[in-house]
Amino acid sequence: MSEEPSPTERRFGPRRVIDVKVFANDGVELRRCTLRDIGLQGAFIETNNFPLAEGAEVELVIRLHREGKHVHCRFPAKVVRTKPDGAALRFTELDPLAQQVLVELVYTNDPQQAIKASY
Repeated sequence: MSEEPSPTERRFGPRRVIDVKVFANDGVELRRCTLRDIGLQGAFIETNNFPLAEGAEVELVIRLHREGKHVHCRFPAKVVRTKPDGAALRFTELDPLAQQVLVELVYTNDPQQAIKASY
């Protein structure tokens, strides 16, 4: 996990490097992508198969295994930076479940345990 941003980074707080299949909803369609890292304030998703524009509002959807059930957790976000292979997202207006899930994903020793089932 990273605590301090590099001179080119604009994010603060710990980040968890992760490789999980998720969905991004850009308001037009729900698209499959790969979550590459996640923190309490945002995430980076790999979007090789579709472009996202800086400033666009999206919803990141992660399928989790919680309390013996599969749950879809939704993270409203805004695209704050784009790269050829993906987009950096900043989370907006998270509900209590999304906040709790973020803490678990960022701070647990095995975040893959929470995300048992990939799409």
